[in-house]
Amino acid sequence: MKLRRNEYCPIHRSLFCCGREQVRRERTIRLGVQRIEDPHHPRGYRELRSPAEMRKLLNRKIVEQNRKCAICHEEFTDYNDVVPDHKDPKGMGGAWRDGHPDNIQAVHWWCNGEKGSSRALSIGPGLTLTDTTGNGDFVIELAPPKVS
Repeated sequence: MKLRRNEYCPIHRSLFCCGREQVRRERTIRLGVQRIEDPHHPRGYRELRSPAEMRKLLNRKIVEQNRKCAICHEEFTDYNDVVPDHKDPKGMGGAWRDGHPDNIQAVHWWCNGEKGSSRALSIGPGLTLTDTTGNGDFVIELAPPKVS
């Protein structure tokens, strides 16, 4: 009988004996930030970030935003609730993936879910225009007043 690839040999207690060779699996290692040239993007390039680099950027964005959500403007209470959000989302014609710092903001996971694939434009302090349909119909949102 033949041993399966992931089955231990009962004699040698090994996966790589009795005529079985060690299968080399290619690993894709993404290092840091990759700059992808994109002639269709206004900047002329996109940035792809590894998960570790995205976490570093998210930490930086939390501090830049004074530890407040960019959508609801409430203070973050738990780090596990914070996720990166793309200002120019893929569903609204944004680049396939663009992890550039100008396109990332720190938000609560539930705010990101409510926002979905919509683009928000800030038109003044506390006022935001949101295009939820993608056809240019904007809704004006008033941010809640800041309590000191």
